[in-house]
Amino acid sequence: MEQEYILARKTQLNFYRNVPLYINTKGVNFVIYKPSGMTLNDMRIEEGLFPEKLHIKQADKIKGIQEVQEVFNHQLKENIRDNNPRKVKETIINIMQETLTEPRSGSLEALSETVDILVTEYTSESDVIKYILDVSVKDYTTVLHSVNVMALVLGYAGYMNYPLDKKRILGLSALLHDVGKTKINTELLTAPRKLTDEEFLEIQRHTTMGYSILNNCKFRNKEIKVAALQHHEKLDGSGYPNRLVQISEAAKIIGFIDCYEALTNDDRPYRSAMDPLKALELMKYDVEAGKFEKRLFEKFAYSLL
Repeated sequence: MEQEYILARKTQLNFYRNVPLYINTKGVNFVIYKPSGMTLNDMRIEEGLFPEKLHIKQADKIKGIQEVQEVFNHQLKENIRDNNPRKVKETIINIMQETLTEPRSGSLEALSETVDILVTEYTSESDVIKYILDVSVKDYTTVLHSVNVMALVLGYAGYMNYPLDKKRILGLSALLHDVGKTKINTELLTAPRKLTDEEFLEIQRHTTMGYSILNNCKFRNKEIKVAALQHHEKLDGSGYPNRLVQISEAAKIIGFIDCYEALTNDDRPYRSAMDPLKALELMKYDVEAGKFEKRLFEKFAYSLL
């Protein structure tokens, strides 16, 4: 019976309205503590006037994530109206952290609303996108990397004056390009050392695993799952997982922006950040070697000015 219930996160207890909360009495029976249609009062939570452990049903987990996403998306709109880039970034990170606790159909599709908010409210303001990137967060994680890549991609899309639909697809593809890493051993992702060949092959699996996760979702545009699969492919066939030379446009764009973000972020566990200009100069060698598309790369460089 215990397997039917999971511990509810304390930081989100007041977000649940339609998801009931349960308490475990005497370690045997689960009885309802908060029914559907109600929320716990904020003051009650702040003062700790609730049981130490509350649970939700395993079957309600996706519904609970969707409720939390809805609250965070509302906060995101308020952060944007308040012109507060720090809060905007923190809220996007919170949305991603919550979503990736259960990265499957029902939770991942809800990120479309997050990207829609950013696209409609922000991409006409390129400076604001840059402010989001300038906001540092203490711990470098897959979530933070994905948020940074999305911001860079939306800045590029705004510079290119892409139509809204294309901005949405690119932004969502960027946000989800590394979703497969949720299935990779965290110790490998943060190892402050050179990986063995076997460990690197395990890391590479995040592309096919991401494709598999997104293939089970109900996104109408297949570009999103293709970008997750192909963003480490190179035009000269030297990439992975399939050594392709024909790559989708979204994967090409996310591929070199993913590389740029990794080089310039100052919170990587195994090295210091590289100056943006030096990073572009280093990447130019790969452009000249035929790994990245020159036209797209040059436009990206200009979008950073």
